[in-house]
Amino acid sequence: MNNKQKNIQKNQAGFSHVILPFVLLVIVAAVTVFAYTRINKATSNVLDPTVQRARDEADLKSKLSSGGSIEDYKIGCSGSGQVMMKHTPMDTSDLSLIQPVGMLAAAHVTPIDHLYFYSKGNTKRDANPVYAMADGFIVGDDIEERGQKLKDGKLDKGAIQIIVQHNCSTFSYYDLMTSLDPGIAAKLEKGEKRVAIKAGQVIGRVGGQSLDTAIFNADMKLTGFINPSSYSGEPWKIHVDDFFKYFSGKDKSDMLALNPRKIEPYGGKIDFDVTNKLQGNWFQIGTNGYSGPEDSERINIGDVGYFSGHFSIAPDVVTPSKINISFGNYEGKPQQFTALSSSPDPANVGIDSGLVKYELTPYKQPTLSHSVQDKSVKGTVLLQVTDGGKQIKMETFPGKLATQATEFTSAAKTYER
Repeated sequence: MNNKQKNIQKNQAGFSHVILPFVLLVIVAAVTVFAYTRINKATSNVLDPTVQRARDEADLKSKLSSGGSIEDYKIGCSGSGQVMMKHTPMDTSDLSLIQPVGMLAAAHVTPIDHLYFYSKGNTKRDANPVYAMADGFIVGDDIEERGQKLKDGKLDKGAIQIIVQHNCSTFSYYDLMTSLDPGIAAKLEKGEKRVAIKAGQVIGRVGGQSLDTAIFNADMKLTGFINPSSYSGEPWKIHVDDFFKYFSGKDKSDMLALNPRKIEPYGGKIDFDVTNKLQGNWFQIGTNGYSGPEDSERINIGDVGYFSGHFSIAPDVVTPSKINISFGNYEGKPQQFTALSSSPDPANVGIDSGLVKYELTPYKQPTLSHSVQDKSVKGTVLLQVTDGGKQIKMETFPGKLATQATEFTSAAKTYER
């Protein structure tokens, strides 16, 4: 029996068998002061929820993929082509907001490859049902309840991620479910590798956090990644399709009403690379692309992780006239900004543009009510496209205006696709 499958059943039956190891871990962390000095600079010793969420998601996703291929999800499949979804992943009456793919959030330095479904302020765990969107099979032997996390000195229950195989082409993805349906969990406990589910069936519950979801199309590859091999650590990423094109009728219109993006593709966009231009995703040379250094942990307690070598400069997913700039390591942690409106369009910045400057203003995730951009400058980044458009040079100047950042220093770093 798979140990991670056992964890699901144990966590549903009670935490008596797993609490002691985590308590000991917390004690060790407290003694060494490691957790308290690196989790947060604030005295609360608690990670910002957005930071924690992004890191938790990336942690479990890396365990699921293990550097595999989309073919791993096809085992035992039959049929092909687009499968239309028959049920929303959550009741729209329970929702206040649906955020499209393409946002940014802390450790999600490059545009995020899944949507966020937010309930109406319900903080109770397991508050809302989560549904199968179409007939299919929960697949894989790496499904688990995510490990505990520190919150106000207490140990929390984790969250669950699954992949649903609808046929050999269409797959749906769920993350941050706070529990699995007991019947499904029992089958996983018995070692089943493909658990059959029906459209509209309650497969789990979620509460106190968003539900993350997406639809992957194995027959489609995004064309806006110049070097798709850089994303081999997350094999589904280049297959992320427009979520809303898999729905129709009232289900689609009800969800679109909660989605702040009002242009096609309504589900958002994550692949913004422009050949030989500045726009898109970049990875610091020597850091192994999206996956990060092979000898480093995928996700860490502190501010440094697989994402530290990531950099992105691309249009905002809701307001494309705004340019967002995202750093894997800005003053020691991942941070996102929106460029001052007078900045050059990165889609037009190439080798002949020379050194360009962007003043950094606060970034805000999209909501249904668009707020006015905060134009207070928090720093400046210098960028230059080099090596015929294959690389860029980058250096940040926190707290400085563009007039105060005039040229690169020895601290400048080089990035590639």
